Amino acid sequence: MRLPGDGWQLSTTVDATLEDQLTTHLVEYNQARSAAIRERFHGDNLAAESVHAFVLGSGGALIGGCTARVERVWHWLDVDTMWVDEAVRGRGLGLALLRAVEDEGRRLGCRWSEVTTFDFQAPGFYRKAGYVEYGVKHDYPPGHTNHYLRKEL
Repeated sequence: MRLPGDGWQLSTTVDATLEDQLTTHLVEYNQARSAAIRERFHGDNLAAESVHAFVLGSGGALIGGCTARVERVWHWLDVDTMWVDEAVRGRGLGLALLRAVEDEGRRLGCRWSEVTTFDFQAPGFYRKAGYVEYGVKHDYPPGHTNHYLRKEL
């Protein structure tokens, strides 16, 4: 492909060094244009805090759990993993787990919570828990839909 510059070259070679330079340039650009980006990506603000809630059976076996990450600068809770054993679904454990994680997020200053879930997982569960869909990725994974949901805390 001919490029509109003197001696420019287009390379499609995978190059970790160029990828790092590219990331550095983009971060510098973003930080120069947004105080919120500068604050978020400054020093200790890069680390997210984990929040966990688990339900254990009488023998200590995992029956269900919910994990999330708290981003303190922008004040959001990102629900990563949620699972409840199929044998005990429908008894309110999922909602109790989600509420426990949301409550901890609120305590840590989160203003909203976000989750992604596939059509074969639990989009209806999250909607019933007060989450509102703000985006959909169709055919991801192939043959399915990925739902993006958010809730004001």
